[in-house]
Amino acid sequence: MKELRIVGQRELRTDALAKATGRARYTADMKQPGMLIGKALFAAYPHALIKKIDVSEALLLPGVATVMTARDLPGRNGYGVMIQDKPVIVEDKTHYSGDAVALVAAVSEEIAREALKRVKVDYDPLPAYDDPREAMKEGAIPIHANHPVAENGNILVTLNLDRGDVDKAFAEADIIIENDYETPMVEHCYLEPDACIAEPDPLTGGLTIISPAQAIYANRRSLAGVFGIPQNRLRVVSPLVGGGFGGKEDSCLDVSAMAGVLALRCDRPVYLELTREEVFRVTGKRHATYIKHRMAATKEGKILAVDVRTILNKGAYVSMGGMKEPLHAVTMRTLVYAAGTYHVPHARARSYSVFTNTPYSCAFRGFGVPQATFAVECQIEELARRVGADSLSIRRLNMLRHNDLTITGQVMLESRGLGLGQCIDKVAERFDWDRPLPQPPGPIKKGRGFAVYMYGSGIPLLFEGANCFAHLQLDGTLSLGVSTTEMGQGFLTVAAQVAAETLGIRVADVLVEFSDTAKTPDSGPTVGSRSAVMVGNAIFDACSKLRERMLTVASRYLFSKTDPRDLAIQDGVVSVIGKPEVTQPLAVVAARAYAAQVSLAVVGSWYPPQASFSALDGQGNPCHAYAFGAQAVEVDVDTETGVITVNRSVHACDVGKALNPLNVEGQMEGGAAQGLGWAVMEENIMEGGILRNAAFHNYMIPTIRDVPDLESIIVECPNELGPYGAKGVGEPALIGMAPAIRNALYDALGFAINTIPLTARQVLQSIREHEQRR
Repeated sequence: MKELRIVGQRELRTDALAKATGRARYTADMKQPGMLIGKALFAAYPHALIKKIDVSEALLLPGVATVMTARDLPGRNGYGVMIQDKPVIVEDKTHYSGDAVALVAAVSEEIAREALKRVKVDYDPLPAYDDPREAMKEGAIPIHANHPVAENGNILVTLNLDRGDVDKAFAEADIIIENDYETPMVEHCYLEPDACIAEPDPLTGGLTIISPAQAIYANRRSLAGVFGIPQNRLRVVSPLVGGGFGGKEDSCLDVSAMAGVLALRCDRPVYLELTREEVFRVTGKRHATYIKHRMAATKEGKILAVDVRTILNKGAYVSMGGMKEPLHAVTMRTLVYAAGTYHVPHARARSYSVFTNTPYSCAFRGFGVPQATFAVECQIEELARRVGADSLSIRRLNMLRHNDLTITGQVMLESRGLGLGQCIDKVAERFDWDRPLPQPPGPIKKGRGFAVYMYGSGIPLLFEGANCFAHLQLDGTLSLGVSTTEMGQGFLTVAAQVAAETLGIRVADVLVEFSDTAKTPDSGPTVGSRSAVMVGNAIFDACSKLRERMLTVASRYLFSKTDPRDLAIQDGVVSVIGKPEVTQPLAVVAARAYAAQVSLAVVGSWYPPQASFSALDGQGNPCHAYAFGAQAVEVDVDTETGVITVNRSVHACDVGKALNPLNVEGQMEGGAAQGLGWAVMEENIMEGGILRNAAFHNYMIPTIRDVPDLESIIVECPNELGPYGAKGVGEPALIGMAPAIRNALYDALGFAINTIPLTARQVLQSIREHEQRR
């Protein structure tokens, strides 16, 4: 490969100045005077029959344009990412407190709120389930009477993985470790609340939706039927997004469906924005999980088998919970990663996704892998103690290597990047892992913890892939079109770097148009750490085609039929290799191509090797390549208060190739900080289907005072199928922090706590219970 001049450089963010100065425009900044204001009346009970709705008083209020109930909808009363099971407006039964029972459009927010107060709803409450373990019991009241894809009662789906002879391996094992683990439902906590502008289009008879979204084409497919219009007449636009973390795959559908039906009903633009409390109560959450993990090993610490049972709280609707077909979903990933980063010859896993009356559980950074990894990395810590070995040696002994099989039967290949060993070594060296950790006198106890992880780039769907538009202008600049969302991860900059490197122009000469179904092709959703790889490859394909096309034109018309292979493009100048004095600006070549009727526009595409995964036994190749990482932390725990302080964090991640190291480090630091919150403080507290902490004054997230200096180490083991060797980093960056902190607490206290978040209250209670047992 030729020496890279742009890819791999710490290019400053192309959108940084606009964001830093407050001039960047988000959805709320596009609100115009004269737009109607939309609001929703959400369910008073999380599980109830609706006996009667009376909107007559609300309709009489001056300034009210319309009040809608389910019977007023223009199309299908259902939407969703995977299946259309979430109603726009519930008709006869509520399933969680975020269900809309009526919608209002008025000339002001004050009038809309008053109108909501005048809507009268007569409910017949039903028992509400917060815990999937209760909801899946025989005799539990069905949350959905006739759900289109539910497997059995409140069980949405059961997925199985079977490999080898698990029972025989456990029977022959020297060591068996069995523990139960719990992880909480948590909020995405993105800064930008969910909002939508819906505007009817009189020219096409369609509708334009502007909303912060992570998957504009999926939104179009999901919502066109709701509005009763063809997909080609629904334009979906996502401006800059103020954070998503997976949540805005779904929440944008919530606000867009409501705003869209109001706009069509009134034939006027409608603006609808959720309050922060409504964001908490209505939108999706990370799946809470209950995991029973059994591990069999030899006395030397070699893992023989795992037997894992995972129950996921699905909440009220499918969202990204998973079904038999398509399999891509959080439930599936808890199977795929049930053995973590380890070569385990025998494996059995069962994952159950169960409906409850809580907010629907959806995609959240890591997509089920953090939950599965938390359990297995805690098990490794226990195994090391039973063997009497350092946990790093147990991880090295069992880690996946070239030609090893995962528990899904996928062959690990060095050519796809297997940097786990390097990650472990580099973290251990930077952390000075072998150094004894002195314990100070008094109530403060110190501990160190380690964890490793893996995460597949992309989403394991049979139709995974990406497209882009590339159009070379006559002045030698490039217009690039992708439907990828820019939500703070810096993709616009990376896209420009890949394009500039491949075509041979400057980053400043690339303009990336993004996230508009009227301007950009389907590049797939901005999820699953897929954009840099999938869309990056599509950009590479498009710019390679343009480059070869321009070199052919230059050879034919401007360089006396010099072989195109002897020409190069650099900084927007075409030259003869070895003769830097013989040049032509790329703009001149573009103009000559235009005159010769050679197209300056191309479509770039890339599709990875076809994914596979069996619903019968969990065998297959879910992802083409995997990122690997290692995380070490040092903590203090105050045994008198239970407060945990993370003093140090060192994190290494094998990203294949860091297309922009500045962005990669930002993702690693942001993921570590978010993982810290999941580990020690964040939790949605449900009581009878009601969220009890629906604001930032009682839902705790990390501040700068809680986050230590985050040391990041980039490891580059190239992926032969990635653009310039890249793999994804956004999702995996979060995964290692929670198990590392839990293992550090174990080290400090001498006993394990297997439920997160490790709040001061829980830690102190566990300390007291441990003392009583002693």
